Amino acid sequence: MTTPFTHKTEHYYGSERNIHTVSWRGKGEVDGNEIRAWCIETLGPAGYQDDIERTRWLDNISEQGEIFLCNDEDLTLFLLRWN
Repeated sequence: MTTPFTHKTEHYYGSERNIHTVSWRGKGEVDGNEIRAWCIETLGPAGYQDDIERTRWLDNISEQGEIFLCNDEDLTLFLLRWN
């Protein structure tokens, strides 16, 4: 069985951090709303979070069927849950 997910890692310019783009093929294969709910529950709200003074993930589900993860360990969590 093949996974509908692909991911790529890019180094965030001017930082020590990586940005992981996780995307998926056809909208019928993956429930973007379920992924969004899991991300919010597990990682907190999308975008900049004042309490931790950084961004943990970004939501691009509706537009492109993808999310951006800003921590290496969050990519691991995501792949363990969804692959």
